[in-house]
Amino acid sequence: MKEQTAILPKLPIVGSLKLTSYDGKRLASIEVTSSHEKPSSKSLDPFFKHCYVEFKNFLEGNTRIISIPVDYSRLTPFQQDVLKAMKKIPYGEKKSYKDLAQMMGSKAYQATGSACGKNPFLLIYPCHRVVGSQGPGGFAHGLEMKKKLWVLEKSY
Repeated sequence: MKEQTAILPKLPIVGSLKLTSYDGKRLASIEVTSSHEKPSSKSLDPFFKHCYVEFKNFLEGNTRIISIPVDYSRLTPFQQDVLKAMKKIPYGEKKSYKDLAQMMGSKAYQATGSACGKNPFLLIYPCHRVVGSQGPGGFAHGLEMKKKLWVLEKSY
């Protein structure tokens, strides 16, 4: 199947998201976009509409869990391990990059931080819950968004 993309209607905190799927059943990536398109949730195909509803419910504080299947085929085994460890960080809590590496049985703290920065599944794998040992650490989408997600989860 060929690549499918969709720009979701604007969401709280994150704004517009561009979703990519290669099979119409799993997400391959999520990107924050500044697209000027005015998409409607009514025009989305069923899979992308499901994604929109899941993200909207999470970002409005109606749920703590996002249940969207993802496609790991373009990730390295190490990146997959980082995502699996990241997924174990409870809603509203934070762990350092070092904590995350140790959860994986690794001492590759910088590589873990780098994999967090390349997380293709914003919100599904909560990289916003990973912080530096001396402060908030980085965030591919800016610290302002990271802090707003902390406020959402009441862990600021």
